[in-house]
Amino acid sequence: MASKETAAPNRAFQSVLSQAGMSNNGLARRIREESQRRGNPLYTDHGTVGRWLNKGQQPKAETAQLIATILSRELKHAVTASALGFTSASVATPAAQLVRLDVEYPADAGAATDGLSALANADTEGSSPERMRNWDVHAAPGVITGYLFGDGEPETTAVARDDAPIDATSIRLTTAKLMELDFQLGGGHTRELLLPYFKSQVLPLFGALPRGGGRRDLFVATAELAQMLGWSAYDAGRHGAAQRYFVHALRLAREADDNLLGARLLSNLSHQANYLGAFPHAVQLARAAQAAATNRGPSSATTLAMLTAMEARALASLGDAARSAAALARAEQVMDRSNPDEDPEWIGYFDRAELAGEAAHCFRDLRRPTETGEFSMLALPPDCPPRTRAFINLVSATAVLHAGHLDEAVEGVRTAVTLAGSLKSSRYQRYVRDFVATVVKLHPRDARVANLVAFTAPVINDERSLLPDPAL
Repeated sequence: MASKETAAPNRAFQSVLSQAGMSNNGLARRIREESQRRGNPLYTDHGTVGRWLNKGQQPKAETAQLIATILSRELKHAVTASALGFTSASVATPAAQLVRLDVEYPADAGAATDGLSALANADTEGSSPERMRNWDVHAAPGVITGYLFGDGEPETTAVARDDAPIDATSIRLTTAKLMELDFQLGGGHTRELLLPYFKSQVLPLFGALPRGGGRRDLFVATAELAQMLGWSAYDAGRHGAAQRYFVHALRLAREADDNLLGARLLSNLSHQANYLGAFPHAVQLARAAQAAATNRGPSSATTLAMLTAMEARALASLGDAARSAAALARAEQVMDRSNPDEDPEWIGYFDRAELAGEAAHCFRDLRRPTETGEFSMLALPPDCPPRTRAFINLVSATAVLHAGHLDEAVEGVRTAVTLAGSLKSSRYQRYVRDFVATVVKLHPRDARVANLVAFTAPVINDERSLLPDPAL
């Protein structure tokens, strides 16, 4: 319901509506059409618009955002709801309430960008509502079906340069720089930089662009940035937010007909499912990613090798040694055909060392310490980023522990924690916590283990829960 009448005309709204050359009837009609397209029809008429203009009544927050989008599109530059004098857009409805409890593949690009806007707002509220933390275990089948078999509407209509003044390259450059920072410091640091940029500089562009080629390029750049937000949320332990960023970005990749980016996003979801213990879903998502990368459009052997390695990781988690090893062998064979000229820029990080790191994880989960150690060594080139180095050192230490070498394993963890420094990553904390829990279980009263528990306590913050009760 609209707020009380203030009896004062909304001069800001009047000014922007005049600039757009739009009548009360014209705006009302566009609101009806746009809301119908989004699946939440409104029945606004010229009288309602008149009350917003002349009496200062406030539309609902969702309606205010819709009006801003319509006027941005008409004026070809971003207009915010607050610039229209609509204070209801920033109060009344907490952003978290606009984020669906379940995770669904968006019906179209408009629903994806609306979802990203609500998600980014909820993700910066300073609280951690359950839907931001909790991963939706039931989402995978619908996401796979929606992406592989749903109807996309690729943006193909040409738009003149002057009509689409959007430099998607600047978004990509910003994403690349923040990705470098993410590898160095962890997602807990970078998400604090990513979210304000995404909200203030990227999302408003969608309201200002007409349909066409420039919009397609913006879809791709935004999907890449949303993916980065997903990884930073994942690394910060906000798995519900991460899953939603990946899924909304997936819809934008489909709209832009970028099959390789879509495949990568499916593999991200596989990685997350595997991390959270949903191993069968992780296998399905990894295989769907491979299908997406090979069924249509340009190919990239490097990308396909990475996607196949994701399947190997999930199969190893299931304890399926034969199929995991077969998937790793396929990944290595595909990697032999790698051609940088065929690769998208974002896969540039994936090289032989990265593939060796995936293999090391597989053999760790299969309890094969010899192979784990061999591939861990191959996964640590001199320029290895701190977060990756920390992960691989902890994987290697686990293998050494399973081989029965406690001193070497403990020293390996101490080295990994020291080199990680100020790394802010819940995944890194999980790696340390899992190792410490394992070593405590195997050697509960060893002084070396007690010292390690104390040493790692600042990282994992639960020293008391890991030490055995001295009274037992």
